[in-house]
Amino acid sequence: MFSIGEHVIHPGQGVCTVMDFEDGPAPMIVLEARSGHARTRLLYPVAQAARLHACISKEEAEALIDGYASLECDPFTERNSSLEESYFKGQLKLGAPETLRVAKTMRSRIRDAEEHARKPSSYYMRVYKEARRRSVEEFAVALGVSEQDADARLHAAAVAAGEIADN
Repeated sequence: MFSIGEHVIHPGQGVCTVMDFEDGPAPMIVLEARSGHARTRLLYPVAQAARLHACISKEEAEALIDGYASLECDPFTERNSSLEESYFKGQLKLGAPETLRVAKTMRSRIRDAEEHARKPSSYYMRVYKEARRRSVEEFAVALGVSEQDADARLHAAAVAAGEIADN
């Protein structure tokens, strides 16, 4: 079980902080999710606590950043883009390293489409944005830095890997 103050990955919200526990007819974990400047209080059933998992450690975060260039894109493809989008959204529920892999995969697919003078699929953009948000949140918690600093570290890793241009 988790302890108060611990950061966990909620399958739908991303990084949350355990704030309290409530007894009652159905025991609940009180979580706080932060999205942008807003904070949201969530009640999560203790009976489903196995679906929550701890954020990566600082060492794991550093290793992922250092090894970013060797992180492989996810090769999953499906003829139906809706099923493909569902697969990648499912991967986001797992936290890092999968959120980082999905962001890298979507960025690669967006770049490939643009290089072939095609408009990238709108689902690529949606999934990339969510994968990036979740990655930045989890890396910020793991590294003990602001989201801006975590985003800068991840951006620098992508630049060093030759994945994006340094702007």
